[in-house]
Amino acid sequence: MHQVTNISYGEGSVNIVLDSSSQMEVIAPEFRFGDYSSVVTSCFTQKELERISEGENALLTFYFVVSDEVDDEQLLAQYSEAIEKNEEQIGKLTEGIYLDVKASKTISDDKENSLVTLSSDVDVQMDIPLYLIGEGRSYFFLSSNMGNCELIEDASPDADVLTISTDIMCPGVVLYQDIGESLVERDDKVFSIKTTHLAIIGIAALVILWAVLDHLHKNSK
Repeated sequence: MHQVTNISYGEGSVNIVLDSSSQMEVIAPEFRFGDYSSVVTSCFTQKELERISEGENALLTFYFVVSDEVDDEQLLAQYSEAIEKNEEQIGKLTEGIYLDVKASKTISDDKENSLVTLSSDVDVQMDIPLYLIGEGRSYFFLSSNMGNCELIEDASPDADVLTISTDIMCPGVVLYQDIGESLVERDDKVFSIKTTHLAIIGIAALVILWAVLDHLHKNSK
């Protein structure tokens, strides 16, 4: 999935590109930012922002790749250790999908620079795959940066959107926790599924109904 958002900044502008791909059978979920203007100010230094404000154009690129497995055994070990530690505090956590994130920035004809640490938090939103959605289910993102893992709780009130507030662009894993597995009290989420998800469910129900009716019709002959 490819998205481009243009943000004006003074006399210049910044194109924010979000590319997502999937290494699973399901398509890549949609990613977006809660506030694109804050992304600009968080990714560029003050001197870089002054250049943009004076009329230069810039580019921010974010690559999101989702998968259901990770080949890096060391990274998997880090995830497992961090999950076990957090489970002692908040209860059972189940691994959902893995996420690899890479980001870069450039101004005018300057060399492209990789981007890992931002100057302040930004809200990254991801549509949760339909097969991971469950009523009353809570979601988390376990990030891994240079061997340090941080558990970030979902900040979205919607059941089908994961929102994480972070100042680091790094790989991680989406975790979830069902009702009854939590050791702490949590506010109930609004359980709402998007229209596209409802359409898929409706089509599946019609297919099943047609199969049942066809079977009954054949047996009645």
